[in-house]
Amino acid sequence: MAVVLLGAGASFGSEEEAISTPPLGPSLFKELVKKGGVASELSEELKQKFEDDFEKGMEAYYEGTNKNIMTFQRELAEYLASFKPSDNNVYLDLIRELGNENVIYSSLNYDLLFELSVFKLGYHITYHSNYAQDDFCILKIHGSSNFWPNIPEVLANGFEYEGNGIGDINAGIKPVSQPETLHKCANWGSVAPAIAMFAVGKEVRVCNSYVEEQYAMWKAEVEKSSQIFIVGVRVHEVDEHIWSLLGRIEGDVTYFGFESDKAAFDRWKSTHQKKNADFVNSDFKNAVPIMKQRIRQ
Repeated sequence: MAVVLLGAGASFGSEEEAISTPPLGPSLFKELVKKGGVASELSEELKQKFEDDFEKGMEAYYEGTNKNIMTFQRELAEYLASFKPSDNNVYLDLIRELGNENVIYSSLNYDLLFELSVFKLGYHITYHSNYAQDDFCILKIHGSSNFWPNIPEVLANGFEYEGNGIGDINAGIKPVSQPETLHKCANWGSVAPAIAMFAVGKEVRVCNSYVEEQYAMWKAEVEKSSQIFIVGVRVHEVDEHIWSLLGRIEGDVTYFGFESDKAAFDRWKSTHQKKNADFVNSDFKNAVPIMKQRIRQ
């Protein structure tokens, strides 16, 4: 079994340059400002913090709003859920070439490009590690734009959910379609989907137990898999739930990135004395055939 971990860089690099994809870093915040929502109403000082470092900007916003981030998270989810794959999207190549029998897919992304690509090819999605024919398993360990609390619609407007211990809403989750995701983002004014806060610690304020279960399944698969492929994920060792785990597992780790990523990768590899970790200078598209070849070895 192999595990593929996809990050923001994978979605960003999944299309040709002429087609828009979810942006990275400072560009992401600038796009949220353009949409005219809560991001556009922040102080210039706070906007600059977001542009300099999205995570630090998010931390400052979180503290300054009594931990009330529902509107921000909902608008972020709406923006990221709006992207659709073209017929030449690299996710389609990934799905065709690697298949679903010996691969567990996982993602740090809130967008739905992987799911929509699976549907485009006539398959189904499951957010569980159990294999089933015609299903593609995707574990979204930081949540997803389409993970909505399974609550009556009457509770979706006119309430404030904030500052309530480890979570503001604790309920079951119902993964929904892209159209329903966008509908809820536009019409459920009091809540947001279950997505981690884009800051150190990756705190989840909505239905955190469901996201924790996604992570637990991912951790179990990573620990028993012979190969882990990482695409479009920045080596950010403060995210210990990812990088400490990858540093101590027995399986081979193949990291696809650019030359600017290599120093951080090498530091992580040295820190954990991870001898069976390989850096490959490659974009997402060229990573797919390499993954296929290594799975077959």
